[in-house]
Amino acid sequence: MNNLGRHQEALPLEQKALRITEALLGSDHPHTAIRLGNLAATFSHLGQHTEALPLDERALRITTAALGPDHPHTASRLNSLVTTLCSLDRHEEALPFAQQAVRITEAALGPDHPDTANRLGNLAAVFSDLGQHTEALALEERALRITEATLGPDHPDTASRLGNLATTLSELGRRAEALRLEERALRITESTLGPDHPYTARCLNNMAQSLGADGRHAEALPLAERALRITQAALGPDHPHTATCLANLTGLRDEAPGTQR
Repeated sequence: MNNLGRHQEALPLEQKALRITEALLGSDHPHTAIRLGNLAATFSHLGQHTEALPLDERALRITTAALGPDHPHTASRLNSLVTTLCSLDRHEEALPFAQQAVRITEAALGPDHPDTANRLGNLAAVFSDLGQHTEALALEERALRITEATLGPDHPDTASRLGNLATTLSELGRRAEALRLEERALRITESTLGPDHPYTARCLNNMAQSLGADGRHAEALPLAERALRITQAALGPDHPHTATCLANLTGLRDEAPGTQR
């Protein structure tokens, strides 16, 4: 359900799976940690990051105790915790966890593994949130190279890497380069996940922002409108991603000549 963007439907299923796993295997089993992480991810997809945080923290404690501090699964749990902390604007706290996750994954799986690319991308996101875009750029470029080489140029993860790199380039004022990457990310996402997936909406919203920043409001507005429609339908009117899309659309309408809100 989560992969289909149907997070509200996924929530009771994940909660039930956690209850069953705890009853069968115990509260400190590695599989319980996996269930906790899945439930935390579902809460995060729904914008309920406060609910996700204690689940991520507990999953990390269980995994570290059961498998050790240098196990790839521990790195995965660290990665999830980083994402949740950043969603709560606790970027300084997230940074050492993100760096630790990269070190563990590189040592355990190698520098060119897809999971290494994922950890690098997460670390880049933290640096970006802290305003350190030059540091983020090198990490995003490396993450994209790994992902394209291991998963292929048309994989959804490649699209995600392209979108993240485009965001960093935009922050550095390199909007023309960013837009080309966003167009490619949108093509991949639409063809692999479908035209109504939340990630497709994210690509549309990013493209609209880039076009708007370039003064191309007539091109940006229909993309922003479509992004809002998809996000509202998939995630609901009260989700943070819906608020982001709405704010972007409102800003574009305010800036565009001859348009009315």
